[in-house]
This record gives sequence, C-alpha cells and structure tokens, in this order.
Amino acid sequence: MQVQPANYTYLPRPASQLDLLLNHFSHVSPPSISRLEASALYRIDSLSRRINDLEELGHKFQRVMKRDNTGKRYVRYFYAGRA
Repeated sequence: MQVQPANYTYLPRPASQLDLLLNHFSHVSPPSISRLEASALYRIDSLSRRINDLEELGHKFQRVMKRDNTGKRYVRYFYAGRA
C-alpha cells in the first residue's frame, strides 16, 4: 500500500518584528514610534530591545523623552536611517 502525501497549504512566513518596524518607519512622517504604539499596532512588547536589534544591524535612532497629557514620561524613537 502506497501512502499519498498530504495536501498542505503553505502560508508565507509572517513578517518579523524588525520587518514590521522598518515598514512602519517608511510609511509615517516623521518616522517615529513609542512603546505604546508598538504594542498596540504590532504587539511588540519590548520595543527597546527591537530598537537595539536594529541598531546592531546598522540602523540609527534618536531617542527623545516626552510627556503625555497626564504628565507620564515616555521615549519616542525617531528613525535616522541606515549607517
């Protein structure tokens, strides 16, 4: 008896968090993001780690401390291109 191969549907690989961030920076002006935006839009829980990953790959960022309407401080990351 010969076994027939199963009919599998292969889905494309989902975008990595780094890919999502780079795509985000190419579509917003100015190219920036905060931790809250990254979490809400892309389910990225550790934005600072992803930014460090991108910096290790040669991308540059400027970090700017801001305050929201309630006075809570947060960091906004501005993409400054690739080195």
